[in-house]
Amino acid sequence: MNARSSRARTLVVLSLLGALSLLLVAVAPSATANSSAVAFKLPAIKHVWNIVLENEDYASTFGTPSADPYLAATLPGEGALLEDYYGIGHESNDNYITFVSGQPPNPDNQGDCQVFASFVPSTVSNGIEGGVGCVYPSSIENIGNQLSAKGLSWKAYEEDMGNDPTRESAACGHPALTSVDNTQDAEAGDGYATRHDPFVYFESVIDDQSYCDDHVVAMGSPKGVMPTSALPGETGLVTSLKSASTTPAYSFITPNLCNDGHDYPCKNETSGVSALADIDTFLQTWIPIIQSSPAYKQGGLIEITFDESDGAQSDSSACCNETPGPASPLPGITGPGGGRIGAVLISPFIKPGTVSTTPYNHYSTLATDESIFGLSRLGEANTVSSTFGADVFTNIRR
Repeated sequence: MNARSSRARTLVVLSLLGALSLLLVAVAPSATANSSAVAFKLPAIKHVWNIVLENEDYASTFGTPSADPYLAATLPGEGALLEDYYGIGHESNDNYITFVSGQPPNPDNQGDCQVFASFVPSTVSNGIEGGVGCVYPSSIENIGNQLSAKGLSWKAYEEDMGNDPTRESAACGHPALTSVDNTQDAEAGDGYATRHDPFVYFESVIDDQSYCDDHVVAMGSPKGVMPTSALPGETGLVTSLKSASTTPAYSFITPNLCNDGHDYPCKNETSGVSALADIDTFLQTWIPIIQSSPAYKQGGLIEITFDESDGAQSDSSACCNETPGPASPLPGITGPGGGRIGAVLISPFIKPGTVSTTPYNHYSTLATDESIFGLSRLGEANTVSSTFGADVFTNIRR
């Protein structure tokens, strides 16, 4: 949640919503894929990079190119602008969780998981966790688990993770169970935020320390220089990109609290003239590095979007028949969703300057990524009737 919003007010509202949700027993049925989704065949994408930024609505980013010309003008000119792309809730953590697992919001992750606690009670039905908590039981999968089961590689690259080893480790960084999360705010030199690192909220990842250490790693710098606390042999995103064979099939990239636009001014590094300018600087550095990699050239897909709209403006609109989960009747706290945020996708399979007005959201992204790698749909991704289609992938030769 942006610092401009009142966390105390939000948590009170969430508590009331959590109590109300216990009275709700009906869950909307899943939708089946429509004919257009069946007819369209996704291109042969081999590598996916998802980059998630923070707390901006469409009007202030893509709608105001002068504020962030690289994100709002240059990148859409190279790929596809999704004008009607939506977050699924407020505040931050619930959107990140949805992005990789399809789990709907609950009062704890709508409050950004101030305490790193397991679900009590855990009530799983049809793959949806119906309890209240932050760390999902091992029965709840995420796309990382799915990829591993299929023998495909994945990593979450977390900027600044481990810069201060007294806060979090340089791999699989997260608070101890039941403890207060002390990474909610940036500090000098360390802008890592656990709540923006979705994979550490799953027992299926963190209960196996070596597995988590291998997959949730520090991002490193553009020159491949890692913090002194980095694990031996771990050299970050730049080194992974040197060959297609060392590049994960799926990469989830989380900038620090300055570079994702969450904070301005920034505690963890010298910032530019605005939060959007900081975002542009980060993207101008990293997007060309990814685009120049062998993996991208052999069939890559980069998606850049935001977690939610600016909460201060109370945009809680939704799309795509989003339904609330069993533990939270209002995913957007004051409405059904996380607001209109927009997204830009870049790929050799997309004609430069493509614009799509088809409604999509984070569930759509997960459903698309799972379809790309031949995986079954998790959680509320089952309710999405179509993945990104011919309106997005406009440069496919059949």
